[in-house]
Amino acid sequence: MEKDSIEQGRQFVSPRHLTFAEAGKYEVKILASDRVVIPARNEAESIGSTIGYLMQAGFSPEQIIIMVNHSTDKTAEIAAVFGVTVLHQDVILSAEIVLRLDTEYGIDRSRLKGKGTAMFAACLELARVQTPDDARIFFLDADITNLGEVSPIPLLLAGWEAWNGDIKIIKLASLGRNNEGIIAFLGLPRVPYAGIGALQWPLCGQMSLRWRDLKRMRGATRYAIEMAILMDLLERNETPAVFGEVELHAVLRDKKNNDHDHSVMYRGILAFMAQLLQTGGWKPLHTMQVQQIKDLNKKSGVDHPFWAPPKSGNGAAMFGAYPLDAILPSIQELVAR
Repeated sequence: MEKDSIEQGRQFVSPRHLTFAEAGKYEVKILASDRVVIPARNEAESIGSTIGYLMQAGFSPEQIIIMVNHSTDKTAEIAAVFGVTVLHQDVILSAEIVLRLDTEYGIDRSRLKGKGTAMFAACLELARVQTPDDARIFFLDADITNLGEVSPIPLLLAGWEAWNGDIKIIKLASLGRNNEGIIAFLGLPRVPYAGIGALQWPLCGQMSLRWRDLKRMRGATRYAIEMAILMDLLERNETPAVFGEVELHAVLRDKKNNDHDHSVMYRGILAFMAQLLQTGGWKPLHTMQVQQIKDLNKKSGVDHPFWAPPKSGNGAAMFGAYPLDAILPSIQELVAR
């Protein structure tokens, strides 16, 4: 990306932010080609209400995919009662695919965990069933406790009505969820992603984009997946005008992470972005050679120790080691190779 980050930031156009009141003016409907993907790990307490909300919103069971990600509770069994498609990540990531990810992209089996990996597995299924390029894919977290109050689906649909055309992704803007740390990082000198900071909530997991765009994105295995998606869109289009966010009218409530988990999450996201600098400049993910990705994944697979707050919230920081996010291939290139 050659454009100056300040110039990129100024390219953001205010109509790409839709207020809650404005969103309510649009008549929205769910299309037969729409699909919802819900990554779920140990969400037995909330998965039933999440599916119930989606069906009440207008989705049929056939349109809902639950990707169970290393769950040890009854998430899968509860979801299956609703007649939705319930898939297990370790089944979708067959021995052949796992071997290819290891030998071609340097991703050891032990690192195939986290939200990004679950979304990748769901995309493999979307490719297998030959999802139409124009289909809208909706991602929804499984742990939102007040779905009925915030009702994200009509808002995401309103975004498609408001910006139908060159818009690439619709996300939500939630009260009190501004991701200040990430936005500040994006404003540092030499970081060419200032345009992403125009979004209130870059890390929002409630989003929708078309399959034609999703299938060609290189993702991340864990917490950095949302940033990887936005980076890809900005790199390919050189303007944040492809982003759109719709404002919620209430605070979205989900499971609260402790300070330790937040530290691990934010470190993983920032490290994913920072490691690209080591390629000799902020190299767009979609232009990297496969060998470059393999080399980066091998390097980031080493446990990197750092200080993080204790999970209890009390006492001195603990020194722990965690591997960084791996760069996943796009579905399109994996199928083509």
